[in-house]
Amino acid sequence: MKRILMTLLAGAVLSAQPNYRGGGSYTYSPAARIERGIHSGLITHREADKLWRMERELRYETEKAYRSGRGLSHGEARRLARMRECLDNEISKQLRDGERYNRGGYSYRRW
Repeated sequence: MKRILMTLLAGAVLSAQPNYRGGGSYTYSPAARIERGIHSGLITHREADKLWRMERELRYETEKAYRSGRGLSHGEARRLARMRECLDNEISKQLRDGERYNRGGYSYRRW
């Protein structure tokens, strides 16, 4: 049972598909949010590098916890949830900080 729950949790964490959450809002995986921010120009390449490192660390820690074969303890689950929340908050902050990537001039600027 634990193994099934761990697999479902891993799938939810690593999934890049939007999930419908009641109330009309959609949640996306961190990777999808970063990609959308880069594509729209709201996240600069420097900011994206930091976010990709955070996302890679979360993915690595999640996979490491599942590969151990012991399952996720409550402490590990809380730690991974905190890492995910921190990443989500950082992505939101970078999307709203006003720095934009100017693709035409290959420079960074504030609007």
